[in-house]
Amino acid sequence: MCRTALLLSLVLCSSFAAGQRLYLNNGVDTIEPGVKAAIHFLQTYLDAFDTTSNPNYSNYWPEEDCKNLKHPDPIVFAIAGDYPTYRMGSTRTVLYVKPDTNYIQIKTLFAWTDTQNTVSVLAMTNHYIKADNHAQLKFISPLKVIGGQWQTQTVRNVTYTYPSKHVFNKSKADSLVLSIEKLEREWDLKPISIHYYFADTKDEIQKLRGFDYSLDMGNRDKPSGISDDQDNVVFCSGLDENYFHEVVHIYLNHLYPKSPLREGLAIFYGGSMGHNLQWHTQRLSAYLQAHTEINLDSLDKKNYFIYVDNYTNPAGTIRGLICALVYKKSGIEGLKRMMTYTTLEEIFNKEFGLKRGQWDKFLRDATTSY
Repeated sequence: MCRTALLLSLVLCSSFAAGQRLYLNNGVDTIEPGVKAAIHFLQTYLDAFDTTSNPNYSNYWPEEDCKNLKHPDPIVFAIAGDYPTYRMGSTRTVLYVKPDTNYIQIKTLFAWTDTQNTVSVLAMTNHYIKADNHAQLKFISPLKVIGGQWQTQTVRNVTYTYPSKHVFNKSKADSLVLSIEKLEREWDLKPISIHYYFADTKDEIQKLRGFDYSLDMGNRDKPSGISDDQDNVVFCSGLDENYFHEVVHIYLNHLYPKSPLREGLAIFYGGSMGHNLQWHTQRLSAYLQAHTEINLDSLDKKNYFIYVDNYTNPAGTIRGLICALVYKKSGIEGLKRMMTYTTLEEIFNKEFGLKRGQWDKFLRDATTSY
């Protein structure tokens, strides 16, 4: 998440694919019947994101998918979480088209160039297109194409989908359910039906969602996840049946859409990247001791202090620590009160009696003593 946030902060500031033509790589044969129409269909779909983050999906996706999901396309928010993948990058090129008996598969490269014309790749996607009974083209979700070969099992309100090679661990699933039930009691919430996709590695999850490559792939494998709190879907890897962090987002994000502590609350409850808040806080404390130039009075500035390394998200850890401090002082009612605040400045002032200029020392001391 840390590396991704850092890279995306640069990408989103510099590239936007509005009005971009869909180029064809050498070797793409459009003579095959249906191929040209499928490419045009994809072009039209991508163009729809030029003016909105939420096009009329019913023009492109099956009726059943649109009925069950607000965002039937698992690619669209797979990288940035709240910013469409299709609006990133300055060029997009069809690399590969493969007609099959059930659909036409299109691989597309999304990239951008800097001022020196150096090409950087954002993603390589797979789209599957099929004509319906009325000869209208529609996408087939990669969750069905790839996920159709996976296993499914439901425990309480969580429906798991996972690779066939995996032996389902009921004990881990029960542990997640216990955490969910406790969260529901504390926050006075009813169960939410969650579709939970998991695998050993992020590469497997991204392939399931329609990627051969995406910006956030690579590096050493570690637990990672992303949640869609509109459709109540979790995609995660590395923690099997018990990635509570992302489930917390599903339950609590929509209650406090303007809170700056939503990620912190998920870290407080469910840790991050396979480690609990204390583990991350200790690493953060060591980093801050070695880097006196970091000024936590600027913590609320956009993209300030969002990267230490691939294992600890400093901004998220600090926000998780704030949640822990308030919980220790005021319990669950304190958390509920704090989550209604919309700025860090308000939180520091009302919860800790601190003005800007006092945050840095307070937080440094807190990371040391936590």
